[in-house]
Amino acid sequence: MFHNKKEMLLFTGYTSWSLLGFKRGLESYDYYIASYNSYAKPDSRLTYLYSSKLLNGCLGTFLYANPMFFIPMIVKEVYRLEVNVRNLEDVKKQDYYNELI
Repeated sequence: MFHNKKEMLLFTGYTSWSLLGFKRGLESYDYYIASYNSYAKPDSRLTYLYSSKLLNGCLGTFLYANPMFFIPMIVKEVYRLEVNVRNLEDVKKQDYYNELI
């Protein structure tokens, strides 16, 4: 399948980056549901649906795998890396940290 080590590394990196997008999409859905339901009235709360979570994960994969969105996703990941390295727990609860874009 791979002709040389460079192709194998590129494939591994691209696949890992796409899987990270899927994970970020899943986390974004969880954050959206939790934040909406914390402010909504009990009769208007959103129902947690696994199909919607899966679709949001697929959206994250699309955004991370699409070369057009590569730069914004890199910027967002550098931001998340800094937040985690500096252990800024209050920032992790904000919208910008948890949204896909």
